[in-house]
Amino acid sequence: MQVTHKGRVSAAVIGLGLVGGLVVAGGTSATARALLTGGDIADGTITGADLKNETVRSWDIADGTIQGRDLASALKTSLKGNNGADGQNGVDGVDGVDGENGVDGQNGVDGENGVDGLDGKDGIDGKDGADGLNGTDGVDGKDGVDGKDGADGRDGLTGAIYRSLTYTNGGGGDATVACADDQETSQQYVAIAGGVEAGHTGDNDFAVTASFPGRMDWETGKPKANRLDGWIILGNGEYTDNLTVWALCVPTDAIEVQHDTLEN
Repeated sequence: MQVTHKGRVSAAVIGLGLVGGLVVAGGTSATARALLTGGDIADGTITGADLKNETVRSWDIADGTIQGRDLASALKTSLKGNNGADGQNGVDGVDGVDGENGVDGQNGVDGENGVDGLDGKDGIDGKDGADGLNGTDGVDGKDGVDGKDGADGRDGLTGAIYRSLTYTNGGGGDATVACADDQETSQQYVAIAGGVEAGHTGDNDFAVTASFPGRMDWETGKPKANRLDGWIILGNGEYTDNLTVWALCVPTDAIEVQHDTLEN
């Protein structure tokens, strides 16, 4: 007997209807039931062998009526698809709150002393410090033994001569006297004193304006440079009838002569 279904029915109803049809068709009793219910079929007794191929189509099953538990394990495995593509990375979460500082650990054991390093270069000498205070004077030492007497020195006036020159007609200007008559001998002496005698007789106004050691250059009317071997008298130009110039001369090796000039 062919059973025609209108619309979609559940898989359970289809199974029951097919089994009911089989029982009715194969039964010999005229009182057989026209329709079996699920309560008349033991669980797990209907298998694929009890169904004719291509007798149950997708439109025979109501949408949403087949659940995972209605499928065999092998069928579930065959229906698994490939893994989907990896999803995008989620947004970074907010940083958590900083944890509290942990307790300080105990100090480690001191390590061994390292090898001494090389000596560094000497630094630059520092500046000299300020002078210290003067120390206390020490005790005077004992007087030393007197040294031997030195040889007697030469008498400063040994070889000295006294020279004078009188102008018989007097004069009123300059006058001089040398330590010797010739220049070579005269320059072996130095005049250390001198003077003039004039103006003490007669009626005159003669006066001395300068008196010093030296020799006159009569061509220039000025004293000669570096000549101390005589004496020079400078007058005020007034006439006197008596005029004498004198000088005390000593040898140059008996007295040191030093010359100097002053720019003023």
